[in-house]
Amino acid sequence: MFWFLWALAASLCAAALAESNKVFKLDATMLNAWRSTFATALLCTAIPFMIWPHDKWFYVVACLDGAVTAAGMVMFFYLAARQSGRVSSMILPLAAIGAYVAWWMLMPGERPSMTAHPEKVAISVISAALIFVAIHKVRDTDISLNSFLIVLPVGFLFGVFDALTKYVMGQDFNLYKLALSYAFLELIVCSIVTWLVLIPQPLEGRPTTFFNKKLLWGSAWCALWTAGMVLSSIFAIVLAPHPTLPGLILALTPVWLYTYNKIRHIKDDVSIPASILLIVGAVGLLLSTL
Repeated sequence: MFWFLWALAASLCAAALAESNKVFKLDATMLNAWRSTFATALLCTAIPFMIWPHDKWFYVVACLDGAVTAAGMVMFFYLAARQSGRVSSMILPLAAIGAYVAWWMLMPGERPSMTAHPEKVAISVISAALIFVAIHKVRDTDISLNSFLIVLPVGFLFGVFDALTKYVMGQDFNLYKLALSYAFLELIVCSIVTWLVLIPQPLEGRPTTFFNKKLLWGSAWCALWTAGMVLSSIFAIVLAPHPTLPGLILALTPVWLYTYNKIRHIKDDVSIPASILLIVGAVGLLLSTL
């Protein structure tokens, strides 16, 4: 049950993160560099509570996850600034597929157990199908093939690293402390990779200076939501019975954005029936794990 609440919190933070750059409309690469740096600084306050395992694969996976996140978040902010929510939302089902395939390969011993409770398997499959259909219909804008091909590898890799994260965490009783360490290391690498890409760029090619007031303010807000999203999603992945489930709950992100826009009387092209399907699918997934 706790994994569901953490995944819900992660989806709320993801919605706030997307809305932030819809408002600020900052350069994606510069925003990613500063928001990951500020988020790392925020997590520094939790260093006394972190534990560092001896398993080298913990560090390898966390570092690679940070590098992939750097590329993925630049794309996420770029699409958010262009208000291309439909394209970015396709990352979610792709990540779920990646997580399912990776976990199936990492944990072959868990495959037969799916037949022990066929009713739960049926509920989870139907719920996942509802979420996939809902995500595809959640907005009435078009997805170009080129945009989808850009999202495809990033979304799949996100899911693969969800599975790898759960795998390297294991069943240690200090999972929350391990998750803090993992998130901290991931954000450090994300910051370094983004700065290494950004700094060599010609000065005349940059949309603004490094210390632009609007950039720093927007990055600080995004850092707050980033820290919440990263920690909540890792907590959810570690606690969930399967790493695919938290990613599917994150599919509720467009629903929170629609609700926010509705309260503020801002026009939003989200489909109400598709949003209801998202909620039904998420509840079905929760029921399938009880």
